[in-house]
Amino acid sequence: MTDDHRDPVFGAIAAKRAIRTFAARPLEPEHLDRILRAGRHSGSSKNLQRWAFIVCRDREHLRQLAEVGPWAGHLAGAAIGVALVTPDPRGPDAPSSILFDLGQAAQNMMLAAWELGIGSVPATVYEQDLARRLLGYPADQHCEYLLSFGYPSDPTALTRPAVAGGRRDIGEMVREERW
Repeated sequence: MTDDHRDPVFGAIAAKRAIRTFAARPLEPEHLDRILRAGRHSGSSKNLQRWAFIVCRDREHLRQLAEVGPWAGHLAGAAIGVALVTPDPRGPDAPSSILFDLGQAAQNMMLAAWELGIGSVPATVYEQDLARRLLGYPADQHCEYLLSFGYPSDPTALTRPAVAGGRRDIGEMVREERW
């Protein structure tokens, strides 16, 4: 197996980095639209599209959202936070595909952002009651993740090379036919 970085799709996948510090600059409206459309176009089980995206850009609201988990602080400095809302994946009769579908939508949005020179990083919601209060979604819905988006405070972050040893060797994780 080879990693062909000349392919634009694989190149974006291989080059994308988590960006946690952002420039104090709003996202261009057409950039936000493209990011949201990338999430909308994501595949989903039985095409149910069981997600809603809550866009947050108010600075004080983003600061409050940074309290939903111990590693969510990057939301306070983001240009945009996007809450990913679905039916409760742990609820009775909830299909296991909800979080898989949500991951696909999130990855689509983050890769679309990367192509536009916009950094992103996810935050896991640990404080569910706080998230519900701040975002106002209905009781039958759930928010497991928020995404931070913004132009990087250090533009070279978009082109920095991968850290050596940052990925397990492909031979360690791939099996043929059986374990």
